[in-house]
Order: sequence, then C-alpha cells, then structure tokens
Amino acid sequence: MDFINFVKDVDAIEFTTPKESLHLEFKKASWKLPKSIWETISSFSNTDGGLIVLGVDEPIPHHYKIVGVDQPDDVIKELFNDNSNSTVINKPVIQNSDVKITTFKGKRLIQIKIFPAQFSDKPINAKGKTYMRTDDGDRLATHDQLKYLYAESQDQVDTRLLENFDWDSDLNLEDLSDYRKKLEKLEDADSVSKLDRELLIDIGVLRRDRRSSNRNYKMTEGGLLFFGKFMSIMDRFPRFQLDYTRYAKDGDTDWIDRVSAGDMNYPEMNIYSFYNVVLPRIASNINDKYTQDEDLTRGSYVADLRSAAKEALVNCLMHAYYDGTIAIQIEDRPSYWEFTNPGDMRVSRESFLRGQKSEVRNSEIATLFRRIGISEKKASGGPRILRAASRNHLMEPEIEIDSTNKITKIRIWKIDIRTKIDDEMVLDPTEKFIIDYAIQKSKFSFSQMFKDMNDKFGSNSTVRKRFNHLLDEKLLVSEGNGKSTVYKLEKTSEQEQVDRIMRLKNMEKNL
Repeated sequence: MDFINFVKDVDAIEFTTPKESLHLEFKKASWKLPKSIWETISSFSNTDGGLIVLGVDEPIPHHYKIVGVDQPDDVIKELFNDNSNSTVINKPVIQNSDVKITTFKGKRLIQIKIFPAQFSDKPINAKGKTYMRTDDGDRLATHDQLKYLYAESQDQVDTRLLENFDWDSDLNLEDLSDYRKKLEKLEDADSVSKLDRELLIDIGVLRRDRRSSNRNYKMTEGGLLFFGKFMSIMDRFPRFQLDYTRYAKDGDTDWIDRVSAGDMNYPEMNIYSFYNVVLPRIASNINDKYTQDEDLTRGSYVADLRSAAKEALVNCLMHAYYDGTIAIQIEDRPSYWEFTNPGDMRVSRESFLRGQKSEVRNSEIATLFRRIGISEKKASGGPRILRAASRNHLMEPEIEIDSTNKITKIRIWKIDIRTKIDDEMVLDPTEKFIIDYAIQKSKFSFSQMFKDMNDKFGSNSTVRKRFNHLLDEKLLVSEGNGKSTVYKLEKTSEQEQVDRIMRLKNMEKNL
C-alpha cells in the first residue's frame, strides 16, 4: 500500500474516507508509540501487509480526526529501537524507507509501511504473541493459523517423512502402475523396469531417514497425497478433500457432474487419480461459440484454453496446503473455471502471471508431475494462463488471495467482456459500439469516440444518452474532470493489475 496523499485523498482535518481496513490502520500518538502498534505490525506482516498512520484519532466509529504527532522524531526513534528489540518483535520488519513524516494543515503525521513477511520468516510475533489481520482489526492467530505459519516457514512442505505408513498397504498400486506406463514413454526402459519399491525410491516417494540410526526408507507426505489410498491419506490429512463440480449455467447452484474424493464413485481417490479423472472433463467443457475473431482458428482458442485450464489444475494441486481447513474445489461453469485451494500464493500475482519466480509449496508433488511431463520446472503456468486470455481477447484471469484465511482462487474466463455483458443485459447498437470501443481503447474521451462514430448513431445528445446509461449501469467509469475527463471499462483493482501485466507482456513481445 502506498503512502496516503492527504491533500489529494483526504483534504480535511475530520474525514470518513479512507477508512480503516484490511490494509490500513489509524492510531493516536502524541509523543510516544501507542501500545498496540506492534500487534498491528505483527498482523500486517503475517497477512498481506498494510499502512499504519500515527496521529489520527477515531472519536466515534469510522469517523476520523487528524490530531498530529507532537514529537515525531522521538516516536520514530522509539519505533526503530523496538524494531531491533527481539523481546518486542521477534524479527525486524521495518526499514528506513518504510517510514515517512507528512505535514497536513499544520499537523505532523507518521506513515509506516508494513510489508508481508517472507514465508520463511513467519510468524512475526509481537511480545511473544502472533496476530493476524481480519477486516479492520488485529486478532490473535488461531491454532490452525499458527500451524500454517510454522509449516510455511519450511522451504519444502511435503518432503517430511511419515512414521508407520507402508507403501504396499497405504498406496494405490494401480495408480502407480498407470504412472509407470506414462514414465515409460519419457524415460529409458531400465529406469521403469524396476520393482515397485525400487521405482518409489527412484521417484522420491520413499526416502531414507538419515536422522535415524537404522536409516530405513520411509514414505514422504507428498508421495502419500499423490498415490495414497483415500483412508490412508485421511489418517495423516483428516481434512483432505478434492472436489470438481460442473454446472449447466453460471448462476446455478445444482451441479450436473461431480467428482469428489472418497465418495461411492471414487472411494480411493488421490491427487494423481483426481487429475486424470478431472482434466478430460475440464478440457471438454469449452464452447466454440465464444471464439472471437474471424482469423482465430478453432484450434488456437480451444488449445489455448485447455492449456490454461491444465496449468491452473496442476498449480492448484501442487501449491495447496493440505492441512488447511477447506477443500480443493474446481467449479466448471459455461463462462469460466474457478480453482480454489487452501494456502496463499508464495509469490505475487505479477510474478506468477509473468513467470518471473517460482516458489513451490509441495516440491515432491511437483516433481512427480514433472517426471511424466505434466508440469515444468520453470514458472510457466501463469504466463500460459495470461497468454490464453490475451491471444483470444478474453476477460482477464482473476486471482484472489485471502491472506487472512490463507486461500487462493484463480478464475479463468472462457469468454470476452462483450459476451459477458450480452449475457447479462440487452444492448442496443449504439451501446454495443461504445462497449466495443472501450474494449479496444484502454482510456478514451467522449469527443474522440463520437468523432470515430462518423455520424452512424445519431446526434451528440442521442449518443450521450446511451453513454450515460452505460455509466449508470457501472459498465463504464470516468477519470478526471471537465475537458480532461476520460472513460474506461469498469474493472476491479485485481483486473486492472492483470490488464497492465498483459499490456507489458505484449509490449515485450513486440520489442
């Protein structure tokens, strides 16, 4: 979150916006740090970061008053002294560049940026306690949240060795046999002609326990999740659940097809069998009516979307936190797929979509997919999802990260914005032109758009009436004032970010 420009964004001593939120906290601080500041610093560090502004009072809920900081230099000195004191905060989280003194209407304020801590540094504790940010408050971390933070501090989560699990009784050997056949197509015969136990050692499902004097081979958690029998998996991961549902319409609540681990149709389902059953279903539910351009071949649209969906499915299974409290869920609707997994992303949205960095939560599961050519070591999933949308002029993929509850959702659209709008409301020819124009232009003025209409849709006032209707329906939004006013399609901040990344990728491609 950026520092607040009080002249532009507030412009008054008393205000109601911006208000405290998941990423913003106001506190009074006349001549010393408020006692609760480290709770907020801990909560921001353990979730999605945020901004603390010292020198703002909240006399009544959601009404704020700038009272200023009388001794900002002393307060900042105390801040950095405590930041280096392990009894106050277990790890330093604030740099000099994160702190700014702002003067507004004669009052001095201190703004402090708090960035989310690296997963290997979490949890960030304040005076021995761990806090999480929820809405506009700081809460003590629950048992499940603490367990997640400590698990995330490890580079590799699923390589831990299991006690009292046996490969010959706890793994589904039919799945192992099917995996062997796929491996045969990619590797030499000697590497796959081994006995089952030797193959499991070769692919990393069984590993030597080097901490034990007898150095026996034991099963990895990732190996159990990938090949295990359902009840064996449940013995270690009692909340393990994989769920795929297909719906006839976007708004339906009743599914027409379902694959759910452990039900009567799939009593022994694991990650590997779930992938094999679900991928063909996902790939088959692409309707050619959504192809956009005359020069766009069927093969490009369908192949691109299948590739994007495959990447999202593998990403969902590789990066899930299997000790989480929710199931892995894949919703398949006519207009989009939505992939939900427990665990937040270990990289930023931009890094994921641009393929700049890869931080795999479950390296054993990722390796097992990679050995049979299903995934790649480089971070290619995000760029393929982005490319499918860009090449076929589809709506931007949406990535929602719930840093409080540790959940990631990726929505991949099968349609463009025009098709989505047509499904929701009836547009007349003038409105269709305006929407198409907005799709082509990132921003535009009314006068330029009207000029480009070449008098095809009536007078200025007639077009303005249809234009205002789209503004009222919140399909378009304005920026600026007077003659400098420009318009664009209404998008969420996440969609704006993805749109910017798509434009950058296209610019890089054309260089």
